[in-house]
Amino acid sequence: MDDNILRKLLGRFKFPDLRQALEEWNCVALDEELFVGGGQKKAVVDRLVRACQLQGEEIGLEELGTLDLVYNKMYSRSRIWSAYHFTGYKKKLDDCTVSAEVFQRALGKQLFFYFRHVLCVRQYKDALWVWLMVQDKSSTVWTPSNIVHMVYYPASPYIFTSTMKAEYKEYILQALLLTIGYSKAQFMDLSGRDVESVAELAKRRHNQQHVSPESQRSRKRRKQDEESENEDVIQEDAEDRQWREDYTRETFGDEPQPTLENVVYKLHASFKHGGVAPSMDDQPFQMTVKFSGRNVLEGMKAMGPAGIAEPPLPSYLESIPNIGKNFILLAEKRKPGDGDGKE
Repeated sequence: MDDNILRKLLGRFKFPDLRQALEEWNCVALDEELFVGGGQKKAVVDRLVRACQLQGEEIGLEELGTLDLVYNKMYSRSRIWSAYHFTGYKKKLDDCTVSAEVFQRALGKQLFFYFRHVLCVRQYKDALWVWLMVQDKSSTVWTPSNIVHMVYYPASPYIFTSTMKAEYKEYILQALLLTIGYSKAQFMDLSGRDVESVAELAKRRHNQQHVSPESQRSRKRRKQDEESENEDVIQEDAEDRQWREDYTRETFGDEPQPTLENVVYKLHASFKHGGVAPSMDDQPFQMTVKFSGRNVLEGMKAMGPAGIAEPPLPSYLESIPNIGKNFILLAEKRKPGDGDGKE
């Protein structure tokens, strides 16, 4: 066991979360004496490392990897998650998509053909959390830059990963395809820090979600109740406000939007001079626009009711909740025979 690595991993947890993390890790016997007297986190971590040394069971790379997996599950927003879509369905999904243990063996068998590695899989609710460290030199070396985190929802054609080194990426995706039973993996131009929100948006892309009639009725009843309480108040812009609210409800729904910190639009078009700089007419014109915030989708949803934007929104904004991507190319629509632009 490398005491320094263990001490570093334990030290990353917030002190109030440390006990829960150890319970999930389940690699050291929890003794109340470890936490007696409180004290600084460093002192508690030192006692935990000592307890691991004395218990007699080896804490190897797989156990350390499991502890790192627990950390990244608890603080999943500390990294960027990228969405991949699997296509080319080949076989019926079997138990390896449900059981963490069987999935780990099946994926490990495929990875074995490409490189040495350490692999850990844990199941949390309906998702499998995967920790993978590629070993390119020694089986005893802890290499953080070679670690990949993944989240997979069984029986779905999506997986969400942390950053992968270019030299390993193709092999990792190929091993996943062979394990799950597809022939192709494609990046969805979708990423974010909230992995559950990224997963929700990925599913919406191929399973359009609409506001339920019940949700619309309840929202309408609330609106009527508010108006009945203020019968003496005359709102001159009531019709316009109602239109904005109805449009926003139909487009974004009543529920809070999935969390996305960034939405990026890239414009590829031809320059139109409009009487200025005619020599540049039809020259290639490119521009990137980036929206950033705690939740960009909620911000877009609020623009109409707040009067910041006039509904209906352009299609490239209106479609954001359902297209399953936050890196979007806006290309000029060309005339027939010149090829079609895309949005």
